[in-house]
Amino acid sequence: MTLTAATPSGSPELWSRYVEGAWESYSRHGVTAALDLDEVASGATTTLFYVVLDRAGQMLGGVRAQGPYTMIEQSHVFTEWQDSPGLPLVTELLHARIPHGIVEMKSAWVDAGAAGRTVSNVLARTALPTLELTGSRYLFASAADHVLRLWESSGGRIDHAIPAAAYPSEQYRTVMMWWDMHTLARSARPEVWESMVREARSLCGNAQRVPSAA
Repeated sequence: MTLTAATPSGSPELWSRYVEGAWESYSRHGVTAALDLDEVASGATTTLFYVVLDRAGQMLGGVRAQGPYTMIEQSHVFTEWQDSPGLPLVTELLHARIPHGIVEMKSAWVDAGAAGRTVSNVLARTALPTLELTGSRYLFASAADHVLRLWESSGGRIDHAIPAAAYPSEQYRTVMMWWDMHTLARSARPEVWESMVREARSLCGNAQRVPSAA
């Protein structure tokens, strides 16, 4: 499998395939309400995106990044937590961290025929190159608890202080996960961190902010 980073404007064909795959995945799980297709497809809110390709070039999954935000209202979490008691804490956290750079990961998906956990592990490792390429300290994502737990190996931590949101419907419980560039090397699993550093150097070059795997 190969991890590729691109921008919607720089790789429009790859972007179209990513959007198509996201829509198919969200449709398969009955959660298209969580995917604003027109906004996503335009690419206007996407800073960069990642896709995982097999040897034949088939797309196995992907995820996109929004930010760094200049205003906390740019985040989609306000829609997700708008009727939740966790909204004040979500607002407080975003206000506190936006001066240091915050980026949101959105629209992650894995192809139905792919090895889901393996592809998810690859996508989780995009935390480091995303923080590097955007010059940000914080990365966050919101999804179901069982989904985000697959991403903990890359150093992300679910904020259990925030009450889960009933989004996109009452049958779901959406939680928030944060990654911190300052603690990433310690919080990620050692073997995963080594892979993250290798991939980040491949995607970003030898930028000074990419830490050593040692």
